[in-house]
Amino acid sequence: MKTQKIELKSRKTTISNSKFLRLVFGGIIATVAFNAVMYTDIAITGIPLDIVTVLGQLTVGENESTQLVGHVVHLVNGIGLALLFGYVVLPISKRIIQLPVWIYATIFALIEVVVAVWLVMLPSLGAGIAGLNIAPEVPIMTAIRHVVFGIVLGLSLIGRVDEQ
Repeated sequence: MKTQKIELKSRKTTISNSKFLRLVFGGIIATVAFNAVMYTDIAITGIPLDIVTVLGQLTVGENESTQLVGHVVHLVNGIGLALLFGYVVLPISKRIIQLPVWIYATIFALIEVVVAVWLVMLPSLGAGIAGLNIAPEVPIMTAIRHVVFGIVLGLSLIGRVDEQ
């Protein structure tokens, strides 16, 4: 009677082999890149279009935790957008046309800024369509921020999520 040796390989879940973790990581770094562009364009233009502060004020009002809460809410939003992109938008897009993942992510970010930001969020906050009641630069500022988000998200996923 022969005994068979069964070898069980332990599969460690790491960022590189987990679609979910890769998308979460991509959402975080894309949001950090968005924030870097946001603080840069605020410094350049003087237009205080700070989504972190707005999200914090909407969540907890104006107090000592406004900035912290705003950053957390914004990061969670970025992660949610990355997950939506990776699990819904990317698989559908790849069935339509084959493009590099960073292009899909950039197009996704542009659609998101037009629909969610320009047509819903900014008007609901009293800033008008595309934030034009604040300043004529607002549509460009918000578009550039989201394009950077999309490019960074897409580049973070090359060779990982786009193959799954």
